[in-house]
Amino acid sequence: MLAEKYFPKGSSQYSSLSNLFKNLDRFSALNPENWFGVWTMILAGANVSVHIADRWIYWDWSTFSLLILGILLLASMWVSRYPGLLQKVDSVKSGLFILLTGFIFFCLGTIPFGFNSKIILFGLPYFFFFLVAHMTWSLSVDDKNKSVLTKKQMAPMLSIIIVLSLLCAAIGYLNDDPMISTIAAVYSPFPIVALVFPTAIRHFQRARMYSVFIPTMFISVRFPWLLFMVLPLFWILRYYHYFKNGQVKPSFKVDLPSSMDD
Repeated sequence: MLAEKYFPKGSSQYSSLSNLFKNLDRFSALNPENWFGVWTMILAGANVSVHIADRWIYWDWSTFSLLILGILLLASMWVSRYPGLLQKVDSVKSGLFILLTGFIFFCLGTIPFGFNSKIILFGLPYFFFFLVAHMTWSLSVDDKNKSVLTKKQMAPMLSIIIVLSLLCAAIGYLNDDPMISTIAAVYSPFPIVALVFPTAIRHFQRARMYSVFIPTMFISVRFPWLLFMVLPLFWILRYYHYFKNGQVKPSFKVDLPSSMDD
């Protein structure tokens, strides 16, 4: 990030801007990092409604409305007020809860575009991928971004993630839905690498970040105005965290190769 070059930590300019970015502390307390996934899941529901009506709609600015914007903003405030809605997946119960949460967000996205019986069938792989993303982020990493579990301990979770990802791709293909089938197919190699290759934290970092980035970018192909919400939030958070605590996040940067316990 350019700020690291022109405003290095410890410089007077860094200190001045740190004081400025403290004004965003209340905004940061809303946990806006969670909004990326919520927005994407809501628009996944909108995507299925649009797809059923016309499979060939892409890059359509007319999909924007005050209604869908209001739904996105209300959902953002909802998960900020009740962060437990996006809880860690560490049991069957928590997994089912995340599936239910994803289903609710998905259905909210269908409101402006119409709901019919086909939407549940077409939405099934999206529900599973929402679960996949939360399972991936549930893999334990400590404050120094190092795994706190061994490879053997993480293998069952990674195996389930891989199976569900491939299942999403297969169901999407059978539904003739190029959106979710491509999202899942593109994502699948990341957890596979994390499971099969020699253990390294960078594999888990990529599996985490791309579980959000890939669906968000693909959904933006049908709803291009989403980029005007995602990109500003992404950069605001990066600058805030850099000037607040010296860390650039969210980030696509991964740690250099390092060994972990098997």
